[in-house]
Amino acid sequence: MRYLPATILLAGLLWAPCTAQAQAPNSLLLGSPAQATEPADKPAEAAGPVVDGATLDPAHTSAVFWIRHVIAPVAGRFDAVAGSVDIPPGNPAKGRVAFTVQTKSVDTGVAARDKHLNTPDFLDTAAYPEMRFASERVSPLRRNLYAVTGKLTIKDVTKTVTIPVRYLGTKPHPMMPCVDASGYEAVYSLNRLEYHVGTGKFFKMGAVGDTVDMRLAGETLRKRPGCVEGK
Repeated sequence: MRYLPATILLAGLLWAPCTAQAQAPNSLLLGSPAQATEPADKPAEAAGPVVDGATLDPAHTSAVFWIRHVIAPVAGRFDAVAGSVDIPPGNPAKGRVAFTVQTKSVDTGVAARDKHLNTPDFLDTAAYPEMRFASERVSPLRRNLYAVTGKLTIKDVTKTVTIPVRYLGTKPHPMMPCVDASGYEAVYSLNRLEYHVGTGKFFKMGAVGDTVDMRLAGETLRKRPGCVEGK
């Protein structure tokens, strides 16, 4: 297991070479999907988060990655991430962690580079629309840190990996009465070539590294037991 720079969670991608000028990156926060309301002529309203103590709140979940380009690290992110984290403090062996990343949501801030990443040269998003992780075992490492072992699937490759997941704590949500927010963070690195993300051509040229550092972070929400709103 290698601890590099978050999740929870988990997987990773790469940085393809491109001569296009960088565009300003968007916010790292993921937006909740909008849903239509009745009547149809009313404006769409944001969907509320799931309050079940396990589902990651999409508006506060992020998946970012870093990879070397020639000599300096550069970064990107995936804008569509979903998953769940449920690690009982008193019995982590019953814990479960899962997540999916929509590969087409890759965003490096450069449109031409993102377009290249979507091709069969790298992610081949038409054939492989998502990356997945599902835990099989959760073991405590030390205080608030867990080794989460499970299957990671990227493109046509599935491997058993162990990802360190850190519990960041729980506190009352300041804008949701009687709801507690819990935070999790995962940092992991992988060799993209082992998952067929690239042929190694750009790595041999010295243009793009083979190791991807991935950081995932997110929050889950849970009703506070015994809490009565307004009291």
